[in-house]
Amino acid sequence: MKIFAVDDSATMRKIVSLALKGAGHEIIEAEHGKDALAKLAGTTADCIILDINMPEMNGLEFLAERKKSPSISKIPVIVLTTQDESGMKDQALALGANAFLGKPFQKEDLLASVKKLLG
Repeated sequence: MKIFAVDDSATMRKIVSLALKGAGHEIIEAEHGKDALAKLAGTTADCIILDINMPEMNGLEFLAERKKSPSISKIPVIVLTTQDESGMKDQALALGANAFLGKPFQKEDLLASVKKLLG
């Protein structure tokens, strides 16, 4: 499966990538929402792992823009963020996120969320 890891932290992208590559997934990294939208325009994806706090276009802005694009609006999104208060979770889910995980995360929890979404 091809998964986008969208996070402004290179370290966090690397951690997510290592966890998912170890499970056999292909990873494409993006630094923020605008970067992800540009990269998604030229490829397909099976899932998006998305941070909330990012420069240029944050995760909530990305989710709102994603809804406008038929080619990416149906790609499942797992929000992975330090912003774990219930209001943020509710807002992300209302904008179309499929799952919400807090940082720091357990590799097993991330893999279970991906498996649940992708079957």
